Amino acid sequence: MRKIGEIFDSLSKQNRTFEQLRLRVILSDLKPFLGESLAKHCKFSELRDGTLYFECDDQMWLTQANFMRRKLKDRINEILCDQEIRDVVFRRCKQ
Repeated sequence: MRKIGEIFDSLSKQNRTFEQLRLRVILSDLKPFLGESLAKHCKFSELRDGTLYFECDDQMWLTQANFMRRKLKDRINEILCDQEIRDVVFRRCKQ
């Protein structure tokens, strides 16, 4: 019998909706990736064409987040293994 995590991973490879859902679960808590302070001001937005998009609520935090782009991309690629993230983009959220 297959574990639910294996089934979910399999579905995420076949279906964009499951892929987005899997990333939302992984990135629902950004503290391990960005640190506690920065994570309070950023959230995952979407995955499109190998690029992860995040939104930040303040220009200062957006600038800080951009310094973390490469580190975040590398850490997420370590977790995903089967899918490569080519870029990470932080942008100011629309209020």
